[in-house]
Order: sequence, then C-alpha cells, then structure tokens
Amino acid sequence: MEVNRDEAARALGIAQKKWLAGDSAGALRIARKSHSLYPTALSEKLITEYENTTSPQPQKEEEQQQKQQQQQPDSELRSRHKSATAKPKEEDTNTRTHTPQQLASVRAVISAKHDYYKVLDAERTATDAELKRAYRKSALLFHPDKNFAPGADEAFKLVAHAFTILSDPDKRAHYDRYGVADKSSDFSQQQPQQRRRAPATMFEDEISPEDLFNMFFGGDTGGRFGVQFGPNVRFAQHFQSPSRRHQQQQQQQQREEDDSERSIWSACLQFMPLVFLVLSLFGSSLLSLLFAGNVMPNYSFEMSPPYTELHRTYARSVKYWVDPAEYARSSLGTAAGSSRELRSFERDVEAQYVSRLQFKCRQEKEHKRMAIHQAQGWFGIGNDRTKLQAAMDLPLPACDELKRFR
Repeated sequence: MEVNRDEAARALGIAQKKWLAGDSAGALRIARKSHSLYPTALSEKLITEYENTTSPQPQKEEEQQQKQQQQQPDSELRSRHKSATAKPKEEDTNTRTHTPQQLASVRAVISAKHDYYKVLDAERTATDAELKRAYRKSALLFHPDKNFAPGADEAFKLVAHAFTILSDPDKRAHYDRYGVADKSSDFSQQQPQQRRRAPATMFEDEISPEDLFNMFFGGDTGGRFGVQFGPNVRFAQHFQSPSRRHQQQQQQQQREEDDSERSIWSACLQFMPLVFLVLSLFGSSLLSLLFAGNVMPNYSFEMSPPYTELHRTYARSVKYWVDPAEYARSSLGTAAGSSRELRSFERDVEAQYVSRLQFKCRQEKEHKRMAIHQAQGWFGIGNDRTKLQAAMDLPLPACDELKRFR
C-alpha cells in the first residue's frame, strides 16, 4: 500500500546496515518485512541476495580498537572500566522509578495480550493510519528506556507484536477470523531463536520490537523524529524536506482546484433545466441580445408591453407580438410578406411555438396523471370516484393545439 512506502524504505535501510554489520539473519528478516509493507524490485533483489549469500564480515574497526587497547597499560584500562561502569549505576539509582499510572498501563496491556486491538488501544475498525498512530503512542509509553515499571519490556514487545499482526492485511484477516492460534504460548517469553524456528503460521519473518521502533522513530537510520531516551527525554519535532513539503502543497492545491471545478459543474447542471426553459420561451429574444449584429426583432407569444403589435406567420398563422418601434427599425419593417428574410424569421417563430406547445403539453399530462393518482388513493384506500372522474376529464389544450398544428 502507498501509505507504507516510507516505512518500507526505512526498513530496507536498516536491513542493509545489518547486512554490512554481519547480522545476516536480522537483515533478511527486516528485508522481508519491508517487502511485505511495500513490494519493490530493490527489496526483492536484496531478499534473494541475502538468502543465497553469506553476509560480509564486519569491518575491522573493532579489531583495531582491541589491538590498541591491548597495547595500553592495564591501569588505564581499569580506570576507563571503572568510569564507564560507575555512571550507569548512578543514573539507575536516580532515574529508574515509575508512576502508578505507568504500572497500571503495563498491567492492562499484559492482561489483554491476546486481544491485539486492546493492546494497541485501537478499535477493530481502525484504518492503517489509525493503527500507526496507536503504535507510536504505545511504543513511546512502554519503551524500556522511558518506562521503568515492572513488565514494561514485555508490554513493549506485545505492542510491537500486535502492530506487526494488524498492519499486515493477511495476518489481520486471519486474526480477526480465528484469533490467536495458540493462547498458551507467551510471546514475550519466546527467545528470538525459537521464534525463527516456529512454523509459518507463527509469523517466522516477524520483525523484532526494537527494529520496528527504529523504523518509526529513526534509530539506526537516523530518522525524522530524533527520539532520545534516558534521564533527559527529548522528542524532536517532525519535519520534512522542502521539496517534499512543496510537493505536498502542490498536491493539496490541485485537489482543492479539482473540488472547486466539480462544485461549479454541479451548480451548472442544477440550473440547466431552467436555462432550457428560458431558451424555449424567449430564445429569439435572448439571441438578439447576445449577438449585437442581429437585426431581427424580438417577439413574444403573449401580448405584454412592449410587445403590443400583433403579427401572424404566413404559413401557419401563428400569433406573435412584437415591439412596434423595434420592428420598424429592423430589416423586416420594410420587407414584403413574401420576402425570403421574413419567411426565415417566421419559420423560427413557428419552431419556437412548437417547442412551447410541447413543454406545456408535458406539464398538462403530468398534472392530469397526479390528479388521477391522488383520486385513486393508495391501493384503493381513499378512492374518490367523483374526483377520479373530474381528473380524467381534465382538458389538455396545449396537447390538442399541438395535434392540430401538426
């Protein structure tokens, strides 16, 4: 899925570093996890390489450091060892405390270890994005370097295990249908070697809790969050590169423009019937307003000021009214009744008259149908014979005129 693309890329980075460090099993496991999150040609290539070859030996920096330490005096090594061991003890005595709320949260997660949704504090209908937010919150809450309550390490592993299952569509579907396969087994007590030897149904390619945490919060890859645990816990704010931020702004702007265009078209479609009605009734008048060069006069099929002068078409005797002053100024004011220009104008008048009759006929038929339906009642209930007969006798003058005109 596209939402897992960044996590998959970070997982590949961790896998490559583990491969260079000589951890072939960890590199293969994380590469498979990356491929399950977002399959790419690079992840498939790395998985094939890790399965068929042995990882290179770690770089020789450690060997050189060991040689240098062997050459140094024993007293200097002892002093360094004392200074290195004294500081953690001092920090442990000052920082390894926990609150009652932390202890209660740890116990709640451990007691619900077989209900992965309760472990993540997420709904069963949660989306991928909501599951990620739930994991981020729980992982920061139960990380052993931040939460010193008894059982925090086990709760941290349970949170990672729950997210690993629910973030995979196939595993989540299997869990939603069958639940946990073996509830007698305790995930937190299994050793990494035992989990790798488990059958495929026990998710042998499952990523370790620390690696999953690093994928989300940086760790080996120096990620975007810069999380540091210890006596002085800091959480750096999330940031994005300018190019990525600019790209997201452009995508958001494009989506807003598309939504605006769709809303405009939707509004136009709603007004289309009204536009067709106006054009059918006053088509010639509107055309004359739109085209200034048109010298044809406006007209109306009903007498209303300023259309007060009655005319009839030569072919079908259709009545129409014009503005006397406008008609006198037009090219038709001095044209003979048999002129080609006047005949063309009158054909347009007759065509508009037919369209007007058709529209009125449809309205009359719909009105009559509704009156008959109301008089009949629902399934015969409320039937009124008098109203039914009156509805059936309703005249259709526009339809009758249209038949005579044709």
